[in-house]
Amino acid sequence: MIEIHFDEASEAEKLFWLLNERKPADAPLFHAAYDGKKTVAVYIQGEEARALETQIIPAMTAFVREHMEDRFMLTMISDWFYFRDPEEQQQILALAHSFLDGERRDYRKGPAFAASRTALLVEAFRAFLRDELSFSFSSFAMFRLKPYMERLQHYVELAIDEYKLEQEYQTFVQTLRDCVAARKPAWPRLYLLHDPPRFLFYDSERRELSAEDVRQMIDRHLVVSQPMYIDSSVLAPLVSLAPSEIELYTDDPDDGMVQTIQNVFEERLRLHSRADFSRLFAANAGHGGEC
Repeated sequence: MIEIHFDEASEAEKLFWLLNERKPADAPLFHAAYDGKKTVAVYIQGEEARALETQIIPAMTAFVREHMEDRFMLTMISDWFYFRDPEEQQQILALAHSFLDGERRDYRKGPAFAASRTALLVEAFRAFLRDELSFSFSSFAMFRLKPYMERLQHYVELAIDEYKLEQEYQTFVQTLRDCVAARKPAWPRLYLLHDPPRFLFYDSERRELSAEDVRQMIDRHLVVSQPMYIDSSVLAPLVSLAPSEIELYTDDPDDGMVQTIQNVFEERLRLHSRADFSRLFAANAGHGGEC
């Protein structure tokens, strides 16, 4: 018999149900009992090695991945890194999941991890259950899941780094919004063509401006007085001019700078495709440059 003691009755209940879901109906290898409080007992009826490998260890691994992993990460976020605000904790946890799921690039990983989180758990349970028949789950997690916990810590640290960067970015965007709102528009309309990696400026008459023309538009006081770096080729001249309308033509609306321009200028900006820009200039050539 394997007897597992939990700190909370809800944890014991979740493992009990996972064990029952994996119990083979035609050839029972084990049966699980739950005392309604904090203990789950597993009685092995068939070959012990087979029951552990094919049923019990997979159920316990699923229990950790599905029901305990978020709790472990939230404990790290709160108790190790001192983020105590629940909303902040949930944002960091969501970012951690984006790294775990591969949606964000793990820039600190280096060579690929040799073993998955599931493999780390399986190995820990396999080694532990050879010798221990009665144990506390919290003690097992603390002393026998070190490689798995280190993996979670890695992703929590990545998430915290990303969260701090996003907070800095939001502060940066809000600063530029405030600058734009406080300035009188120098131009009623500006046309901006995204020709990666460049952004080409066109004035209200749809005349292309040279790089020197664009530099001359920058309010040097604006650049010097801001605590954060402002891109001098695009953002600084745009914020300096604070045009009433910006017509931005791009085939890559997810580009980082395009997104930032959208976030700063909001309702002042309209997005178009580059094909729209070609049609605009064809019409422009036929009407002598009138808007």
